[in-house]
Amino acid sequence: MRHFYGWATPNSQRVSIMLEECGLEYAVTGVNIRARQQFAPEILALNPYGKIPILVEDGRPIFESGAILLHLAERHGVLLGEDRTTTLSWLMVALTSLGPFTGQAHHWTELAPEKPEAARAHTTALVDRVYRLLDARLAEVPYLAGATCSIADIAAYPWVAKHGWAGRTLAPTPHLAAWFDRMGARPAVQRGMVVPAGARLE
Repeated sequence: MRHFYGWATPNSQRVSIMLEECGLEYAVTGVNIRARQQFAPEILALNPYGKIPILVEDGRPIFESGAILLHLAERHGVLLGEDRTTTLSWLMVALTSLGPFTGQAHHWTELAPEKPEAARAHTTALVDRVYRLLDARLAEVPYLAGATCSIADIAAYPWVAKHGWAGRTLAPTPHLAAWFDRMGARPAVQRGMVVPAGARLE
């Protein structure tokens, strides 16, 4: 049995969406990061970094959302797009830019006790830059890797869903907005976005 450890975070939602897209059976354990449950001994035994998501498969823990997406895509031969190299390139944009930039912007716009304008402006400008990049790409193709949905889209979607964290809307990027609607209409995406049941970040 596969066992998924996660919470209502974009990185966790990447994995739950992927599990749903693959049609796999899995057990779920919620790890409430606001309660710092990610540092419990049983979680650290699976991921010494003390982070979620974690997927345990065949008795082996796999951590880091990008590694889990790649593992599942390659193991099951799905969602790698028409060209693996193109898929991996856009996957890395989601992993190394979209997610981190949005998280940093969220820190400086909402979470930090002090919110220096320079930090807010810098991080939201980085989000704007990657949104423009994605919008330009999606003006050419329906999905990030080309004609079909891939792990690049799955990695990006939960973070674009949090555009409000950076004080952004999708109105200035209509192609990104249309892609967001296409992705959000997928039943597996809808199911994956609410795993674990009842998990909230507040």
